[in-house]
Amino acid sequence: MELRKYYGLKFVTSSIEKKAEVATIKAKMDQDSIRVPVATPESTELEKVEGTETKRLISLSAVYEIAASAACYVQSRAKGLLSPGFKSPVEDERDFRRSGDEHEIEGENLPRVYNSEVAAYMAASAMTAVVRSGEKEKQETAKDLQSLQSSPCEWFVCDELSTYTRCFVIQGSDSLASWQANLLFEPTTFEDTDVLVHRGIYEAAKGIYEQFLPEIMDHLNRHGDRAKLQFTGHSLGGSLSLLVSLMLLAKKVVKPSALRPVVTFGSPFVFCGGQKILEEFGLDDNHVHCVMMHRDIVPRAFSCKYPNHVAIVLKRLPGSLRSHRCLLKNKLLYTPLGKLFIVQPSEKSSPPHPLLPLGTALYELDKTHNGYSTKALKAFLNCPHPLDTLSDLTAYGSEGTILRDHDSSNYLKAINGVLRQHKKTVPSLTTRTVSDTSLLWPLLVSPSPRTWNHHRQMMFSNKEIMTGA
Repeated sequence: MELRKYYGLKFVTSSIEKKAEVATIKAKMDQDSIRVPVATPESTELEKVEGTETKRLISLSAVYEIAASAACYVQSRAKGLLSPGFKSPVEDERDFRRSGDEHEIEGENLPRVYNSEVAAYMAASAMTAVVRSGEKEKQETAKDLQSLQSSPCEWFVCDELSTYTRCFVIQGSDSLASWQANLLFEPTTFEDTDVLVHRGIYEAAKGIYEQFLPEIMDHLNRHGDRAKLQFTGHSLGGSLSLLVSLMLLAKKVVKPSALRPVVTFGSPFVFCGGQKILEEFGLDDNHVHCVMMHRDIVPRAFSCKYPNHVAIVLKRLPGSLRSHRCLLKNKLLYTPLGKLFIVQPSEKSSPPHPLLPLGTALYELDKTHNGYSTKALKAFLNCPHPLDTLSDLTAYGSEGTILRDHDSSNYLKAINGVLRQHKKTVPSLTTRTVSDTSLLWPLLVSPSPRTWNHHRQMMFSNKEIMTGA
C-alpha cells in the first residue's frame, strides 16, 4: 500500500515470499517422513591421533564456509572491539592467551573478544585456502550460491504500471552466502564470450537469473513490445543486477530496447574488459549507471591498484589468476564499467573527498569531455585506498567509516540531500509530484539506453565534471 501511495509502484513478489512458499511445500512433503542420518566416510566425526588426542576430519569443500565465517567474524566482532564495556585484547595480552575464558562485565558472562589481528590472520589464511582449493570444492560452493535458500541476497519485484516497467531490486547483504560469493574472486569467462568476470558473483547471478525468469516472462507475455525491465541494487545486489541484465541479452531472452539502464549503488566492479560485452550487444556506457559514495570502500575493493607484494602473491596462486589480464597489466582484479556518478554528502555526514570541491553534490565522470583522463578515475579509486581504510580499527563497527560510507540508508540520505539542495535552487520544482522526479533524478527513470540523454539543463547547478586536472 505504501509503495502504491508514495511511489506509484505495485508490489509483485520477493525472494522472502518464494522461500516461504518452498518451505511450506517442503514441510508438507516431510510431514509423514522420518529422516535417519547415515554415516559416510566423509562425515566421520573423530579420528584418534596418538592415543588420547583427537582430530576432526574436515572435507575441503568446508573451507569455503570456514573462510566466510572468519570474514563474518571479523566484521561482527569489530563492533565489540570498539564498544564501551569491552576490554580490548590488544591492551591486555593476558586475555588474548586465555582463549577459552570469558569476561565478566557488569555481572554478565560475555564471549571473549579476540585480538582483531589474529582474527584477520585467520580470515586471510582461510581465503588463501579458498583460492588454492580444487575445482570440485569450488563447484560445490557455486551450486550452493545458485539455490534460492542460500542465495546471498534478498530481492523484490515491483511494477510501475504507467510505463509498463517491471523493476527488479536486489538487496545488499552481509550474510554468510554473500561472503562466499565475494571470496570466490578468481576470474572466469562470462557466458559464451572471452570476457572475464568475478566467478563467485557470476555463480550467484546464475541462481538469481533462474529465480527472476518466471517474473520476466510473465511481464513480457502480458505487455509484449511495451514491456520494459529495470534492474537495480545496492552493494553485491547491484553487481548481480548488472550480470542478470546482460545474461538476458546473451541468452536472447530480450532485446536491448526492453531494458532500462541498470543502476547500481556502492557495488563492486566485476568485469575485466567488460566494454567488449556492451559493444557486442550494441550498448554503450549509458546501459550501466554506477552510483558510489565518495569514500565507499566496496566499489574500490576489486578495482584499486594492489601493492606489488599483494599482486605477486595473487599471480602465484593456482588457477585463472595466473593469466588474469587485469592483474598482470594493471595490478587490479576488475575494471569499472559504464557511467560513474559520485555522490558527496554533507560534511556532517562524511568528510569531503580530497579530489572533489567542498559541499553536497552529484558528480559525473564524463568520458566525452576533452579533459578526461583515465588517470582521474584511477586516482579516485585509489583514494582512499581500501588497505588504508581497513588498517584503521576505527573504520569498523556501527560508527565506523566503512558502514558510514557504504550503508544503503546513508546512500538514500546523501541522494536526498542533493535533491533538496537542487530544489532550493529551482523553487518551481518543489510543487511538482513524484511522477516528475525525472527532472531531478534521470538515472532511475530514463526510458532506455538508446534514447537516454544527459538532460544537462536539468542536472544539478553545482555539478562539475571530473577531469585529469
